[in-house]
Amino acid sequence: MARTPERDRRNDPLEHDDESDDVPAGGLCPICELGLGECDHLLASIDLTYSEIVSGTIFAYESSILDLLAHLAASDPDMLKAAGAGPLLEHLATLVRDETQQGASTGEALAACHAQMMAVLSHLLQEEEDVSVSSIEADDGDDSAVENLWAQRPEQIVDLLIERLQELVEEVDAG
Repeated sequence: MARTPERDRRNDPLEHDDESDDVPAGGLCPICELGLGECDHLLASIDLTYSEIVSGTIFAYESSILDLLAHLAASDPDMLKAAGAGPLLEHLATLVRDETQQGASTGEALAACHAQMMAVLSHLLQEEEDVSVSSIEADDGDDSAVENLWAQRPEQIVDLLIERLQELVEEVDAG
C-alpha cells in the first residue's frame, strides 16, 4: 500500500512533531496547548534580555503597573517591610536608595534597577497559584530569553496585582 506524504508525516515522529511546528519550547500554552498568540491565557511575556514586557494581558496595563512598582521602589525599605511588601520589593527599594545615596536622581536609580523591577514583577505574578511559567531560551543569535506567564483568567490576575500594589502604595504613603 502506497503511503501519501501526509500519512508519512503523521506516522513518522522524526518528520513531524506537533510541538515543533515553529513554536519554540516554552511557547505553547500549558492550559490549552495552543501556540503563543493563539489563545487568551498569556498573562505576560517578559523579555529577560532587555527587561521589558513584550505581550500578554498585562501589556495593556504596563504603564500603570510599572508606575506603581516605581513608586514602591522609591519608598523607604523599612516602610515596605512594615506594610508587608515582601523581601523582593524591600530589596529593590534598598537598591534604589543606595543608588540615590551615591548621587543618582530617583529616575536614574529606577532606570539602573529596571531589570530588578521586572524580576519583582515576574515574582509577584508567579505568587498567584493560577499562574504557570514557561521559558524560551535565547539562541546564539540576536534572540532574547523570554519568560511566559500563563493563567486561566489573566485579567483577574492583573486586577489582583494592581489592587495589591495600590494597597501597598496607600499603606506606605500613609505610614
